[in-house]
Amino acid sequence: MIRAWGRRSGARRPEVGRLAAWIGERIPISGEDLRELTNEPVPNHLRRWWYCLGGTAAYLFIVQIATGILLAVYYEPSPRTAYESIAYITNEVSYGWYVRSLHKWGATFMITAVVLHQMRVFFTGAYRHPRQLNWCIGVLLLACTLGFGFTGYSLVYEQMSFWGATVATNLVEAMPLVGHAAATLMRG
Repeated sequence: MIRAWGRRSGARRPEVGRLAAWIGERIPISGEDLRELTNEPVPNHLRRWWYCLGGTAAYLFIVQIATGILLAVYYEPSPRTAYESIAYITNEVSYGWYVRSLHKWGATFMITAVVLHQMRVFFTGAYRHPRQLNWCIGVLLLACTLGFGFTGYSLVYEQMSFWGATVATNLVEAMPLVGHAAATLMRG
């Protein structure tokens, strides 16, 4: 007999059943406990799509990590060979065009999701006490996301990314007090 989370009874099971049994022996949760944990009622106002933007951004971050690792296998990070390595990934590597497209569109949607999430938190007042620290961390994560988007856009080393980076650093340099230091940091 198999109880919740695959307690062993001596019967042979497929590999998935063995994995579930192995996990079940180490994390003994009964079916009732699991149902109690997952049957938490969700208020109606939290069932709106804009309350899922934080989770969407987190999922897209995982997609960015996975596709970024795959792209890093073939990418050559030098100004002379970067564009050629991108062309090689896109045209020669099996499904390279697909992984690159997933990475590009994932970055675009991630930035959009993070910005919309921050706007939702701001306009619903979810940054108030006791969540001020969450808001500060969210603003830092927004800045990191925009920074990663900027550096990723610059890595292609084509004309459009070069001039986009030039315009962005010139705009930042025009800021009073910290502009020059921030632009120097952006240029590397």
